[in-house]
Amino acid sequence: MIKIYSKMFLRTLFLQALWNYERMQNIGLLFVLKPFLYKIYLNEDKRKEALLRHTGFFNTHPYMSNMIIIVIANMEKEIAKGNCSEKVSEVNKIKSVMEGPLAAIGDSFFWGTLRPLMALISIFILIILKAPDSRFAAYGVLVPVVFISLYNAVHILIRYRLIFMGFLFDKKNIANLSKLDFMFLWKMGRLGKVIIPITVLFLYLKVFGFGPESVSSGANIQIIFKYSAVLALSVLVSKKFGSVPLFYGVILTCIIMSYLGM
Repeated sequence: MIKIYSKMFLRTLFLQALWNYERMQNIGLLFVLKPFLYKIYLNEDKRKEALLRHTGFFNTHPYMSNMIIIVIANMEKEIAKGNCSEKVSEVNKIKSVMEGPLAAIGDSFFWGTLRPLMALISIFILIILKAPDSRFAAYGVLVPVVFISLYNAVHILIRYRLIFMGFLFDKKNIANLSKLDFMFLWKMGRLGKVIIPITVLFLYLKVFGFGPESVSSGANIQIIFKYSAVLALSVLVSKKFGSVPLFYGVILTCIIMSYLGM
């Protein structure tokens, strides 16, 4: 079955390849489940019934879909054995109950936290490479590759783990999914989105500065000291306004202060 599970994982990467406006990701879901359903249902009529069960509406975050897919697969496995015929009517109910909350988790963690965090790390690397005395300035063109590699490494690893951990769960112990502490990951990512922009801005001022007075190292230190008050205030208001508006707000404030000669 490991071969089947691996095939399912690879197919999850194409979950939205046949996305449609009527039933969203239903064809992609069926595409992922097909190898598993063909494996457990030897009777052609039973197999057809199972395939038709999953042609209805389905829509969730593509990275979190693996968890739903495996819970469904566990239920289908019990149905195929003939042990839990009552699960036939519950498969789609479980699917509809899980897809909303997991979509919210995926949107906040992957889109709202992980992707901006990796972008900020890439900016940090780019500033280091582009420093005036850097011998690695030419490698700045590789920063987009670094961003894509970092982002994909995290989400693909999580998706891979989900599809294999998911086989430990079925309808009776879906509550165990709460042990996967995504809230902790989200909080850590949000904290990183506050710390990294501030660090990047400090680094930028140290390397490039603003205006002609930033030529000497002493002036650089003075500039950093002046902006530290702005950054401290930014940390205090970050929870209210969010890290992305904070990041651009601090940059705008620094430009205005520089223009005014502060």
